[in-house]
Amino acid sequence: MHSIYQFTSGIDWRLVATVGIPATIIIVSWFLVHRLNARRDLASRKREALLKALEAAYMRLANSSNRPLTDKLMDELEMFVSELQLYGTPRQIQLMAEIVEGFKTPNNRVSYDEILADLRDSIRKELNLEPVSGEVAEV
Repeated sequence: MHSIYQFTSGIDWRLVATVGIPATIIIVSWFLVHRLNARRDLASRKREALLKALEAAYMRLANSSNRPLTDKLMDELEMFVSELQLYGTPRQIQLMAEIVEGFKTPNNRVSYDEILADLRDSIRKELNLEPVSGEVAEV
């Protein structure tokens, strides 16, 4: 106990206060800013990946609408299903499942309107664009 007292009595507490406290604040602040930047960067990368995937899914589905189903278009639709299963909202996944079920019925006309509108609205919302109403125009 006596040695601890001798050690602490030899410390210049004014120097500790003027140098040590600001240095500690700077170090803690640096770690905090680094952590916040890492979170922001991760959120930004997630948002970019989500937008790219939803845009690709939208384009695949829009390009396959009102066309005869060829092997190439079936591959595009399979990619669409995979992308939506990874990145879609529960509503989009439900709509996609209804489309897949529709393909199982022979001579059934499958409409992409509802899911295209939902994808369009999700992408526009994520990009902070004005909402649009009405059906998706198909060529």
